[in-house]
Amino acid sequence: MIKIPLQNLTSCVINRKLLIISFLLLSGHMFAHGDLTLRIIKKTQEISQNPDNFELYFQRGFLYQQHIEYNKALEDYLKSKSLGNTNKELQYRIAEVNYLAEDYSNASTSILTYLELDSVDVRAKKLEAQILFKLEAYQKSLEAYSYVMNNMIDVRPEDVLEYAEIILAENNENYRGALNAIEAGLNQVGPNTLSLQLKKLDYLKESNQIEKALEQYNYFILEYKRKEFWYYKKAAYLAKVNRPEEANISLKLATSALEQLDSRFKNMNSIIKLKDRITRLESLNNQKL
Repeated sequence: MIKIPLQNLTSCVINRKLLIISFLLLSGHMFAHGDLTLRIIKKTQEISQNPDNFELYFQRGFLYQQHIEYNKALEDYLKSKSLGNTNKELQYRIAEVNYLAEDYSNASTSILTYLELDSVDVRAKKLEAQILFKLEAYQKSLEAYSYVMNNMIDVRPEDVLEYAEIILAENNENYRGALNAIEAGLNQVGPNTLSLQLKKLDYLKESNQIEKALEQYNYFILEYKRKEFWYYKKAAYLAKVNRPEEANISLKLATSALEQLDSRFKNMNSIIKLKDRITRLESLNNQKL
């Protein structure tokens, strides 16, 4: 009987598992696109039997759009239009596919045509704002997105982040406006929305609001169990703003939090690296004192 070293056997098992996971992920991706391909083929067969049916071209165009074949999608949308499709949804799709294809000029023309048909459509106003942003028409983009934020029923964190980005694009010093947008977003989607709280911290630091930034670090320290990382981040920020004594206090708290960790965590690479960073930062701070 041949004996395989335990280390080699473990490596083989891990590699096999990774191979299976990779295959499943790839298969899922291929299946998703394969399903679209089959639906496109089926729709093409329907079109060959009914070549003057504008609804079929519209439906295939959307399938092409989902398949990230924007040129073919646009061809089908325009064909549908030429055959008499006057549904306003077609005009929206034309604008959307032009935007996705990065043809922002034609996207702008198309969305304006749509908005002439439905000037209060929040989805269309959002697309208009996104197109205007790409065209660097920041003031108009901000006006359009303000309408979206005031009328959207189901606001998502990414909407808030996009709105704040446009506010700063229009005026790169308007951190008050960007932070107000983040605060309003937190009220709408929940006070502990991580992406918004992280962006709030970024904006406070970028606008040199040191005390408020430190309060924001304290928020993360209080809210999250793994406090050692946030104590270190706070210490690094304190060192950056030339407050080495306070930075060292935060480093000591980080070390204390590390000592309280379960033994199974203490030998993790991330923890070992954190300990090294703490030591190095403490040394640098002591040189300043």
